[in-house]
Amino acid sequence: MRVVFRVSGGFAALPGLAAPRIIDVDRLEPDQRAAVERLVQDAHFFDLPRRLPAPQGSADCQSYEIAIEDGTRQHTVVVSDPVEQPAVQALVAQLRKLSSPRR
Repeated sequence: MRVVFRVSGGFAALPGLAAPRIIDVDRLEPDQRAAVERLVQDAHFFDLPRRLPAPQGSADCQSYEIAIEDGTRQHTVVVSDPVEQPAVQALVAQLRKLSSPRR
C-alpha cells in the first residue's frame, strides 16, 4: 500500500510545508503497517466520496488530501478540519504522525 498525504491551507499556511509526503506502508514496522491498514479499513476509505463536506466555519482550517494505492485499487479523498468522522479523523492523525519530518 502506498499513501500520498498532503496538508494544505490553514490560517498561517506555509506553502513549503505543503509538499506531499509519500508513505510506503509496506516498509513500515509491522505494528505501524497493521495500524494504517486497520484505519483505512475502519474509515471505509475506498467507499468515501472524493471530497467530504467541509464543516461550517472551516474556511481557514487545514485540508488533507489522501491518495491511496492498494493493489489495483486507487482512491483520493479530500477532507477539512475539523474532521467530523471519527474513523477518518483517526486515519488523518496517524498519517500526520507518520509524515512528520521529526519521525
